[in-house]
Amino acid sequence: MTRLIRIFARSTILLFLFPLILPSLATAQLFKKKTPDSPSAAPETATNVPASPMTLWRARKTIVTGFQSCPLAVVNDPSSFRFGFDSFEFSAKLTVPFGHKDYQNQQVDLKSLPRVIPKRGFGGVYRVKDEAGNDLPEPFNHLLWQSQETAELVANAINHLHDMAGEQGMALRNLPQIAEAWRGLSPKPPVPEEVRAQRLLAETAFNERKLEKALYHYEKGLELYPPWPEGRFNAALIAAELKSYDEAVEHMRAYLDLVPDAPDAQAAHDQIVIWQDQATQAAAEAKNSEQKQSHVKMRR
Repeated sequence: MTRLIRIFARSTILLFLFPLILPSLATAQLFKKKTPDSPSAAPETATNVPASPMTLWRARKTIVTGFQSCPLAVVNDPSSFRFGFDSFEFSAKLTVPFGHKDYQNQQVDLKSLPRVIPKRGFGGVYRVKDEAGNDLPEPFNHLLWQSQETAELVANAINHLHDMAGEQGMALRNLPQIAEAWRGLSPKPPVPEEVRAQRLLAETAFNERKLEKALYHYEKGLELYPPWPEGRFNAALIAAELKSYDEAVEHMRAYLDLVPDAPDAQAAHDQIVIWQDQATQAAAEAKNSEQKQSHVKMRR
């Protein structure tokens, strides 16, 4: 009788634990289908730009690609990720311990997020956790990756977005007021030396056709000195060439805030309209492509 009770107790425990370990087992199966060097294992990063440095705009891209590269996440529409300085919104479906959770227009408060670090856990997968090793709030507690590099990139991106939601990003958040004050200055102050260095690096990268690296350095300069019209204008053109149309629109609008009476102001306004249309088309094409792939059935 005692033996029967023990067997029954063990069976009950296994039944209780099974839903909890099922996602981890599913993850392991997915990882078996990928090689460690699989290109899809990590988010795309800027060409020849080290993994650790971040800018506001690069951090935003890293969050999107981090979600896309998570094997337990389905992102049907990358354009659903909408970023502000204090928060961002997204739509995605994630595997959770008891099935799936469909996040639609979910808001994430960047100020409330702690600083994070990548941590290796059960099954050799990596997650992002707070510096004390505790789980993050949803949805980050459901994200995991096989690649340590990917987890480090996402952690760096979260930390940078958190910092930019605070005092570090004050100048970028208050650009309209800063632009108004800057327009009233005569003569205009020279570009700071550290920003000039970023411009030289950006121009060198552009001449070598390393567009992502050039964009990184322009945007790094803009974080250091937001009222930089030439940096905004050039960043807009490069972002558009890289098909980052929302980013291009943001930079060109800031350019017009700084120099509304520029000789090319009307051309800049026209270009914003074109980029907005291209962004809408790109989002629709991505969504249609995902829907077609989801309806493809394997032959037996």
